[in-house]
Amino acid sequence: MKAGQTAVSLGLMATSVRVVHESYCPDIGPICAERDEPPQLHDQRFSLGELRARVEYGLTETWGLEVQFPIRLNHTTVQFRRLDGTPVSLDYVNIHHRNETLFGLADPWVRARYALGLGDVSLVARAGLTVPLGGTVENPFALGDAGQEHQHVQFGTGTVQPLLALEAERRWDGGWSARAWGQAQLSLAENRFGYRNGHRFAVGVSGEVPVVGALRLSVGADLANEQPERWDGRVQQDGNLGRTDVLMGGGLAYPVGRVQLGLTVRVPVYQHIIGHHGQLTYPGLLGLTAETVFGE
Repeated sequence: MKAGQTAVSLGLMATSVRVVHESYCPDIGPICAERDEPPQLHDQRFSLGELRARVEYGLTETWGLEVQFPIRLNHTTVQFRRLDGTPVSLDYVNIHHRNETLFGLADPWVRARYALGLGDVSLVARAGLTVPLGGTVENPFALGDAGQEHQHVQFGTGTVQPLLALEAERRWDGGWSARAWGQAQLSLAENRFGYRNGHRFAVGVSGEVPVVGALRLSVGADLANEQPERWDGRVQQDGNLGRTDVLMGGGLAYPVGRVQLGLTVRVPVYQHIIGHHGQLTYPGLLGLTAETVFGE
């Protein structure tokens, strides 16, 4: 970017997730104190979406300032089953899961950008922090142990967290390009409810080639790692115990006037969830982007 230019983009990311796990008394809830409740399968389906608005201003050709505002949607349905898989209708309110739709702002990002050239390679380093505006919840495990209804889904971390990123790109004659990148979000403290999410790391490589006219095709692979979350200093067995995912996919990009439109699809080819005693599956990630630059 040149000095005085402003880049504005909107990105929509969507996926669906299915989580199935067994539940036994007394974890099922207060009903266990009234009667011998048989074990259950909790079969949850999540439809997840995030709309992320990004604005970056070029202070100079080297330095820039960026702000990102993510808005998230989480639609959840749950089916209670017997261990043999047959559905069961509960005659009481389950304190853990419910059909619901949650919508709200997640933690915005503020980052500074420094760009430089190293021979034929362009380097961009970014550093910043998260702003704790996303919604958080009380300790769901403490509430569950007390037999109270609770919420596990939250859109924020409740703390300021450092952000670090580095990317490198090389371009060749004919419109070919290759890119490598890495990013880290570091969790350094608990929030007011005793929650501390795990560090998050991601790296990726991709290549882009022209196809027909202005249409461009990209292919790549990403690796994402998330460390275990903690509540009051403890890693809970039914919480986020940490995970590693490898995704591969591709995308198309096409300019319409001054707006660059993009479509990406990524599918998991490897997934490791630490200590998870149930099933967690998702088909992949679908992304749509639109970006333009204002100024000379």
